Amino acid sequence: MMNYYGSKIRPLFAQSCDMPRPVTRRRLLKTGGGLAGTAGVGGLSGCLTLATQLSGNSIKVSSKRFTEQEVLGYIAYEALSSNTDLNVSDQVGLGGTTTNFRALDTGEVQLYWEYTGTAWQTLPPQHDTVISDPQKLYRKVKAEFKQKHGLTFLQRAELNNTYVILANPDWAKKTGVETLSDFATFLKENGSKLTVALNAEFQSRADGWPGLSKHYGFADDLGNVTVNNIGSGLLYQVIGKGSADVGVGFNTDPRILQFGLRVLTDDKGYFPVYNAAPLVDSATLEANPSIRPPLNAASKGLTTDVMRRLNKQVALERKNPQTVAREYLQRKEIL
Repeated sequence: MMNYYGSKIRPLFAQSCDMPRPVTRRRLLKTGGGLAGTAGVGGLSGCLTLATQLSGNSIKVSSKRFTEQEVLGYIAYEALSSNTDLNVSDQVGLGGTTTNFRALDTGEVQLYWEYTGTAWQTLPPQHDTVISDPQKLYRKVKAEFKQKHGLTFLQRAELNNTYVILANPDWAKKTGVETLSDFATFLKENGSKLTVALNAEFQSRADGWPGLSKHYGFADDLGNVTVNNIGSGLLYQVIGKGSADVGVGFNTDPRILQFGLRVLTDDKGYFPVYNAAPLVDSATLEANPSIRPPLNAASKGLTTDVMRRLNKQVALERKNPQTVAREYLQRKEIL
């Protein structure tokens, strides 16, 4: 997906300590879900605390360098800028998975969004087993990263940026295929009538097409299937325009919406789960508990469909990812 950078401007919110403030959703988030201190001595103490935080506490928010991660990075950046008294620094688009993890692990940054599947299978200590239960995987990576790296996963979003098998909408309607088990049955009975579009990596890697065909029991039924090797950038268009009946893609890619593609349900849990969650330096979180409420609120309700639509605004409609993030948070009344 295309990267799209815009201006990086952090709004400054200033308010006199002796002025009463209305109780809003944003204020509740800023105070950790409860009301602020009372007037008088308590109110003065709050002002002194505020001054201390503004002078000493800062947090750098980074992200990986692709559309979805930039949107997620700015969701965190804007939520913290508006709901905490931290000095939030914009490091969105820092680099790949390894770059962001090393920067967080060494204290160069304090937060980025990571995927549970990536944490489990790619980052140290790495695991070969696939856990298809999202909550179970989240619990495991949360405990492991806290113990081994001193890093804390906050609330996971429901979005699942995993591999998916996509179908042309007309083909899906005609055949009635809705799940990968349905697809396996269709292959056994009508394999010669099927055209599949795959990129080279997914077609050859053991945990791609070969592993999927074994998991669903159609490895012996591929002899008559036409498989076209297509570049990742063209896969969605090829399937959408009917040059292939089915193919591979990523679950949160906005071109699923653009071409009206059907996602076949992985009913036997083959593909790894890739829920996104803010990954935070534990010491920073302990020193600044105000980080938790706005980020957890931002994760809640961030589904695969919502993420596709946010990605669509940036990748296809060419909107600024920071603007898209702000508008998302405004709709959720977090800003």
